[in-house]
Amino acid sequence: MYQDHFGFNQEPFSIAPDPSFLYLSASHNEALAHLLYGFSNGGFVLITGEVGTGKTTLLRNLLDKTPADIDVAFILNPRLTVKELLETLCDELGIVRPDGEPDSVKRYIDILNRHLLETHRAARSTVMIIDEAQNLTPAVLEQIRLLTNLETNDKKLLRIILLGQPELQEMLDRTELRQLSQRITARYHLSVLGKEESLEYIRHRLTRAGGNPNIFTDRAMSALFRRSKGTPRLINIIADRALLGAYVESAYQVTPTHVRLAAKEVLGGSARFQLNPFWYSTTAVVLIILGVVALINFTSVKPDGATDAAPSSITRPQQISEPPQPESPTITHAAPISQLQEKPQATAVAEPGVPAPVTLSPITRPDFSGYSLQRMAFAKLFERWGTDYNVDGNPVPCDFAPKAGLQCMRRSGGWTEINNLAAPVIVELWDDEPSPYYGALVQREGDRYTLLVGNDSFEIRPRDLRDAWFGVYILLWQTPPSYRGSLKQGDQHTTVAWLREKLNLLQPDLSLGSSDRFDEELLQVVRRFQEQEDLVADGVVGPLTWIRLADRLQLPAPKLDG
Repeated sequence: MYQDHFGFNQEPFSIAPDPSFLYLSASHNEALAHLLYGFSNGGFVLITGEVGTGKTTLLRNLLDKTPADIDVAFILNPRLTVKELLETLCDELGIVRPDGEPDSVKRYIDILNRHLLETHRAARSTVMIIDEAQNLTPAVLEQIRLLTNLETNDKKLLRIILLGQPELQEMLDRTELRQLSQRITARYHLSVLGKEESLEYIRHRLTRAGGNPNIFTDRAMSALFRRSKGTPRLINIIADRALLGAYVESAYQVTPTHVRLAAKEVLGGSARFQLNPFWYSTTAVVLIILGVVALINFTSVKPDGATDAAPSSITRPQQISEPPQPESPTITHAAPISQLQEKPQATAVAEPGVPAPVTLSPITRPDFSGYSLQRMAFAKLFERWGTDYNVDGNPVPCDFAPKAGLQCMRRSGGWTEINNLAAPVIVELWDDEPSPYYGALVQREGDRYTLLVGNDSFEIRPRDLRDAWFGVYILLWQTPPSYRGSLKQGDQHTTVAWLREKLNLLQPDLSLGSSDRFDEELLQVVRRFQEQEDLVADGVVGPLTWIRLADRLQLPAPKLDG
């Protein structure tokens, strides 16, 4: 009812698991990586999280991107018997059961096995996903374990992903389910959002709905975080009621008072505030008026579906796609991370030998396309790594990066995260245009930063980007020798031996040896390192762990303070 009032093109805080509204916090990014692993690598993946943390939204996002060669059986109602589970699985996979044969568990297993072998021969894979899996009985969980026995000599025929609340993990800790627990190849617990992430989440949804990201005042967003405790679903519900409250009062900004009253309505006594009776009476009147207006509009529809366009706030759509470019790279390889030597850091310039002029005026979008500005920003980062990137002739920057021994990492974070990384980054900026533009944050002196946008250089403080930057940044990082992706328990690769060597340098008393297999001992050491670095201690060595390891080893890399 308040969409036109605030200029939204859709509801910003619907609790439906709409993949287009997905916000990837650090925790959600890790959970999505585990889900992708379950899709692509097989095995048994477990994702747990409190109610309302976004497990189903993540899953819907993944299903929207399912490769064409993967068949997915998505089971939403896990309150099933063993026989009902197998029957549902057959139905989801479109398996036709012969008539006239008894519907026994063994019969279903035989049919499933034949179907999975046929799809395997056709170079297809099958994934079974069970949501709300904490409702499964031990008997059904044991049957799921037995389904993992459907395999060829070298491959599991059925990949399994379970999503559920924390009590699912407690169930799997039972002695009688230890065989199932031991078969889980990757598990992750999805946490709630921190304060900074919550504020970014609110702005993200407001922007995605086509509205102004500053509708909630800073104090209102802080109040919303305190009352929701960072749970995305509660943020959505309270924010929706707060927008309604502001609309009822004909206000165009949501204040802490609106949030407190909304929280009281949603959470009851736990919000500790009395709900203003004015809200009840006024809301009722507004609903009646809106109903009359809707009836009038319905009976006076314009011919040919013509409508009056309502004015809207700034629209900020998804990042623009880059058109394909011919591959004619000019590459200077960055040295492997184990061999890098100290070298003087390059100073970003607009043209060779000509320093970019420092601009103290407000940041403005230069007269370049967002596509060109992004490539120019990447050129500045590659330059800091001692690598030449030809803006006009090279392919997509992140496709070029591996050829120079680098990788791109796109994240949504805040100034604290950027300061902790202390590395040059590309920031995604917004103004009144419908697409973003980009700048390279290349230097820091105290509380001042140098931001290069196109050929312009700006000296800024964080507050100068308050209305233009909403947390999205891109980082280049150095890969270890023979890098092929994240490492996990069970992997066997030369990079594992390199990882052992570097962890031994940090903790000489470990004596990890030189094996190239990722075993249980290495898993525990990696988890301790992640805990010490305030990372997610899942034992998976991904980009953030590699970056933090290189930093602790003091391996040469460009720094904001360099």
